Amino acid sequence: MSLRYRGADYEPRNNKVETSEEVIGHYRGAVVTRRVAKNAPNQHVNGLTYRGAAVR
Repeated sequence: MSLRYRGADYEPRNNKVETSEEVIGHYRGAVVTRRVAKNAPNQHVNGLTYRGAAVR
């Protein structure tokens, strides 16, 4: 499936990221957790430009 955002075409990536859930505290009697990525993929894309300048 090809997607388009503001005139730029791209192919979505469906990377499965393993997550673990950790308890970070309690709020009004409820347990508060967050999900932490174990092996997150690199989010940087080579060749990006922003207002004519190359993004490193």
